[in-house]
Amino acid sequence: MLHHTTLNFTEELAERPANSTECIVLHHSENGGNQTVEEIHKAHLSRKWAGIGYHYYVDKKGEIFTGRPRNMVGAHTYGYNQKSVAVCFQGDFNKEEATVPQIEGAVMLMALLSLAYGDIKIVRQSDLTKEMTGPGANFPFESFCEKVEACKKSFVNLFGKPDAFDYNQLLDLI
Repeated sequence: MLHHTTLNFTEELAERPANSTECIVLHHSENGGNQTVEEIHKAHLSRKWAGIGYHYYVDKKGEIFTGRPRNMVGAHTYGYNQKSVAVCFQGDFNKEEATVPQIEGAVMLMALLSLAYGDIKIVRQSDLTKEMTGPGANFPFESFCEKVEACKKSFVNLFGKPDAFDYNQLLDLI
């Protein structure tokens, strides 16, 4: 389910302290809708950026790929990069809908991230930056967040509350 990539960045990335994380920002790839994480990385490099600005990328099969290390400052939403984790979905959800496997994989990831970072908020990029549309008009945001909350409860029932179980370590292991 989670694939650890070995992307090379063109400059040293700034570390983002875990206690500075306030939210998870949801995006969609938009351009063409079918890029791989490597293609997104390449596109960001062509803009003279250090590399992919998202921390995670969820493809249409529900497979999750690491992008920028999650302890590093992202490059995805101006003004929020230092205090957020970015998750990008493959697809253009202004023109299409997320797949069931994509939603299912992302729900588990969001639940774990939320528990690891202390019950942080999930927000749409478009909530933070009006010029951007992420994760798109067709993304089922409210029902997605409800599923994340239910998944979080399942994890807590299984492993315990965040003060009794290290969800960061679980994220690193999967």
